[in-house]
Amino acid sequence: MCGIVGYVGKRPVVELLLKGLKRLEYRGYDSAGVAFFQNGKIEIKKSEGKLDNVAKQFKENFEPYTNSYCGIGHTRWATHGKPTTQNAHPHRTGHVVLVHNGIIENYQEIRSEILNHGHQPASETDTELFGYLVLDEMNKGLSLKDAVRKSFLSIKGSCSVVVLSEKEPGTIIGVRHGSPLVVAQDPLGGALLASDAQPIIEYNKEVVFLDHGEIVVGTEKGIDFFDLKSGKSIEKKRVSLDWSSEQLDKQGFPHYMLKEIYEQPNAFVDTLNLMIDRFTAKNPFPLAKQPGVELLYKAKELQIVACGTSYHAILLGKYWLEKWAKIPTQVDLSSEFRYRAPVIKPGTLVIGVTQSGETADTLAVIRDMKQLGVPTLGLTNVRGSTISREADAVFYTASGPEVGVAATKTFFTQMLAFLLWAGNLGFNHGAKVSYLFQKIVELPHLLKDCLSPDGEIISEVKNAAKTLFPMKGFFFIGRGLSFPIALEGALKLKEISYVHAEGYAGGELKHGPIAMIDDQMVVVVLAPQDCWHDKTISNLEEVKARGAKILGIGTRGDKMLSSLCHHFVGLPPGVEEDLMPFLLVTVVQLFSYELAVLKGTDIDQPRNLAKSVTVE
Repeated sequence: MCGIVGYVGKRPVVELLLKGLKRLEYRGYDSAGVAFFQNGKIEIKKSEGKLDNVAKQFKENFEPYTNSYCGIGHTRWATHGKPTTQNAHPHRTGHVVLVHNGIIENYQEIRSEILNHGHQPASETDTELFGYLVLDEMNKGLSLKDAVRKSFLSIKGSCSVVVLSEKEPGTIIGVRHGSPLVVAQDPLGGALLASDAQPIIEYNKEVVFLDHGEIVVGTEKGIDFFDLKSGKSIEKKRVSLDWSSEQLDKQGFPHYMLKEIYEQPNAFVDTLNLMIDRFTAKNPFPLAKQPGVELLYKAKELQIVACGTSYHAILLGKYWLEKWAKIPTQVDLSSEFRYRAPVIKPGTLVIGVTQSGETADTLAVIRDMKQLGVPTLGLTNVRGSTISREADAVFYTASGPEVGVAATKTFFTQMLAFLLWAGNLGFNHGAKVSYLFQKIVELPHLLKDCLSPDGEIISEVKNAAKTLFPMKGFFFIGRGLSFPIALEGALKLKEISYVHAEGYAGGELKHGPIAMIDDQMVVVVLAPQDCWHDKTISNLEEVKARGAKILGIGTRGDKMLSSLCHHFVGLPPGVEEDLMPFLLVTVVQLFSYELAVLKGTDIDQPRNLAKSVTVE
């Protein structure tokens, strides 16, 4: 959730820190700050609110700080204490300065210890308490590395810290136990640390992802790694990322979210090329050979877990896997699955789906299952992320970096991954899926046509948003493959527009929700011409009779549907039923975006949300 950047080396550090934190703004935050060595002392500048409030403290003049080459920066998502300047990171405890991502669970116990030692914490945070532990250990004569290590062993919780000390200028220490920490060597000499790779790849695409219980020590000479418990030196494998810094820019779009919606056709093609090998197999869905494929083939039943948008992807995957592969598939919210007593049958494969690869509840399920000896598989967009190291095998999507907090293209490629799995397994079980793969290959071209700025779909979406944005609430309804898209449409609207929105299976309206329908409600009906079409139309007539405003999203030329709607968005005719969700989700994403633009919300960084939920 929180963003961390650290550097030691030969580059001026202040601009590097601010630029790196800017790369991490997508994670969501409520305060920010930087700390850096200046004339042998560590100077701190921080503020509540946006990063610009910190930059203003330099009066846009970095000249006095060009001889500063070591520092740390942070964007905070408040957990302990309000989002104030006092609680913002970095925190100083004597000659020790640190930033922290995650939660220290035994902070009350540590606070009592700190107070008994005569210290007076200035903030409400758990972070500052850790700084006092390090300070006390260094005052006893320990080095910065050993003091950080000993202090960290006394805390409980999932977190990472990065620490500096005025007693050891030119040294930066990072510890990971839960929340992600990524490291790279500066080609000019030095070390780069961050809570994810985006601030680093401009300087070096060869990165190291720390595992739980590991320490990194950075100096101008480079980086060294140590085991937290033993203190012994360890070797770490570097991972090459194929992202570019240009992918992180808006490239002329007003918001990252809109840019990433328009990137969906390319992300689709890139994921297709990554996951399949069309030249070495007769299967029309030829998954590229890797350990994850063998796990899928051996599975007699699938148990899939995820959170948020990824949960909607696995709901959709259940339809495809059971339809084509004929394999029993259970789906659960990770946060619920791990706290009940699930019955795991022999032959079950547990799959964790997480865009970032760092979602705390999903990772906890993977760890629990591994302890039980249950095979595990991960699906993520981030190479080197925690799930890619902790699951028995992993599949990657190829969305590239996603900056907007509200997931778009990562959801899109997760959908594709499930359809490819279902097609591959289905063919092995005799399903006639050859025609479907050909349609999949053609889909990106159709998607690009649908996203034409001058096209009918964009115009219809904008007109609907302009008319409907004053309404008090929205219901999204769909059946079958459209149902998970209805849930995702409602979530997107809530996330970025801050309006009341709910998603329902069409048949569930009469079981309570229809009581909410009046002339101030909008019902968004997802009704392409599929096998659920007629039933969905019946549900639509029920809500229209009660005065709701209707936005229909269906197949262009569907006179029955369009005649019942106040607004209608027409999708291309002739699209295969199983591919319609890709078009539907693009429209609901665009509708949520246009409504948010009209409401003037912070689209890329919605309030109270974080891109990667690394705490429970």
